[in-house]
Parts: sequence; structure tokens; C-alpha cells
Amino acid sequence: MPICKLCKQEKPLIKKSHIIPDFLHKELYDQNHRIKKFNAKGFKLGLTRISKPPTGEYEGGLLCKECDGEVLGKYETYLGKILSKSDMPKEQKPICRKIRNENGVEFLEIRNVDYKLLKLGLLTILWRSDISTRKTFQEVKLGPYEEKIRKQLIEDNPSNDNDIEIAVMSWRNDKKMATDVIGQPRLHKKNGKTYYSIIINGYIVLYFISENSIDKNFKSFRLKEDNTLSIVNLPRGYGMEFLLNYTGAIESKE
Repeated sequence: MPICKLCKQEKPLIKKSHIIPDFLHKELYDQNHRIKKFNAKGFKLGLTRISKPPTGEYEGGLLCKECDGEVLGKYETYLGKILSKSDMPKEQKPICRKIRNENGVEFLEIRNVDYKLLKLGLLTILWRSDISTRKTFQEVKLGPYEEKIRKQLIEDNPSNDNDIEIAVMSWRNDKKMATDVIGQPRLHKKNGKTYYSIIINGYIVLYFISENSIDKNFKSFRLKEDNTLSIVNLPRGYGMEFLLNYTGAIESKE
């Protein structure tokens, strides 16, 4: 009998497991119910056409029903409520405030998030990308961090906010930029440090995997144990160039 990638037990594995949660695809469907996908590496090669596969990315033979639907499902359910602004009990609702700091950086300060559920929800996407064999996720190679994150997910333990730091940027404040885009997860290496980015619905989720790899400019904005997260807004009018530079699709002018 096959072994589940998460619980490591011999169990029947489901035939269709999503890599990126279904709820994140809602904004991505066009009028023909086909998903719009953006490939940053392809853009660098001059391939500007947006592909439109009929559904999100699925793969079978990875997880048992319990791990896919219950263990990971509870994290993804909370993530969905946060990103889709679903109705939640008043005591659980995030408290949001738009701020511009002394350097002119605009960001959305979010308080009263559930640090554990939100971090594990975001880590679920990265971990699912790593265990997938589909081409879309080929850059995600976590190595020893795959097992580290697996244990965090199965043990319901997000660890502290200095361990695998997560930051989020957004261009949703720029009405001229489309938000109905999903991007191929990217691997970045800078000064010997490794991090990943995933573009979903106008957000760029950044995963700083190795120790002390987070950029100092993001340190104060990262997801924190005090149940806060600050989402940095890309500059209006420069969002696409900034985005493509950051993902490596075009060379930085600096």
C-alpha cells in the first residue's frame, strides 16, 4: 500500500489533490470558466501570452483523505476566510488599517489574525508545491525543509516567527493592474540566502526559508506571533515593473 506524504502511514491515497487551494482560484476564472496563469520565467523569454487551463493544478497519489481534507484542510479553510474576507465571528475578524510610514511606504496593517492557522495555511501551499511532480512547481525544492515543514503541519506547530519567516506584498491597491492572475512559484537566491515567492490574486507571498534570509526591509512587516501581519503595497504605476523585477522576469535597472 502507498505511503501518505504527510502522515507517512500506509493508506489509500486520493486520486485528486489540489496543490493550490480551490478557493484561491475563484478570482482566476474568466467568462469561460478557464483559469488565467502568469509565468514570470516565460515573460523573461518573451512569452507574454497568458495560458488558460480549464482548472487548477491537481495531482493524485500524494496524500490520504484525512491529511488532505482534515489536517491541511483546517489551515486552508482559515486562509480562505482571511484572503476572501468571508464572514467570521466578530472576535475572530481581522482588524485592518491603512498606513503610510515615514519612508512613504504604504501598507495594510492587519491585527487579530490567528498566527498559527495563517502561517500553517501559507506553509501548506509551499509544502504541497514541493511534493508535487507537476512542472508548474518544479522550482520548489525545499530539501531538508520539506521534512521540517511536514512535521510542523502534522504536529500543528507553526514554530516562532523568526523560523521560516513569511511576508506578503500586494498590488491590489493599483486599480490599473489585474488581480486575477496566478504565478508559477519561484525560487530566489540572494547573497547565499534562499527564499520563494508565489503570486496569487494580486498578492506575492514570500517565504524566507533559510536562517536570517529575510530582507531587512521586510523584517517589520512579516507575519508575527503577536497575531499581526503588514501587507506592503507596491507603488502605484510601477507595480508591474516592480513585480517582474522581483520575480526575475526582467533584469533590475539598479
